[in-house]
This record gives sequence, structure tokens and C-alpha cells, in this order.
Amino acid sequence: MRKFSWRRGVIKPTTREYKAGDIVIFQAITIHPMDTGFQKDKHSGQVKPRFFVETLKIFYNDKEVCSFDFEVSSSPNPKVKFPLRIKGPGVVKALWEDNIGNKFEKSTKISPK
Repeated sequence: MRKFSWRRGVIKPTTREYKAGDIVIFQAITIHPMDTGFQKDKHSGQVKPRFFVETLKIFYNDKEVCSFDFEVSSSPNPKVKFPLRIKGPGVVKALWEDNIGNKFEKSTKISPK
């Protein structure tokens, strides 16, 4: 299993001012290479194995509210924007998983005005 330290990511609202009941656009960004399985390593000449973010799940107060499936053709460092109706204070969490089973999560606390 290929291990890669891609533990950099963020989930955040695109606006600072919002209140309970508003629909807020959030973005989830991660730093992750995307290898298609067709490129050769410059040093060894070996074909690099496929390596890409496969799923992204979004949770609001521990309830899954949406998910995204990616394929090998996705760009490196994928960024996703999505709407979310804010019902009150809580935590929005993003959980990424790549095609070889590595998992990573980030969360942000939200406090509507």
C-alpha cells in the first residue's frame, strides 16, 4: 500500500456573515496528487500506479449531507464547492478517501449570527 502524507486540506464557508436558515456556499480543498497510472517516473522509468482522491463526504453535526465521487481524471488538489443550509451552530466535516484506502478529515465550527 502506498502511503502519502496528503494531510493538508480545509473546509470553510465562502462568506463570514450568515445566520440560521441561510444557504451558505462551502468549499473543501485538499492537497493530493492525482496519478492516472499512465505516467512514468522520471528517475526509474517505471509506470506510476493509479493514485487519486476517490470520495469526499460532507457531514453537518455528524449527519452526512452530501458526497462526491472522483475518478482518476480529476485534477490534482481538487476543490469542491457546495451549498449547505445552516440550521444553527455546529460542525461541518469533510472526510476524504483515496483509491488505496488512506483517509483524512478536516472540520470547521460554525456559529451563525
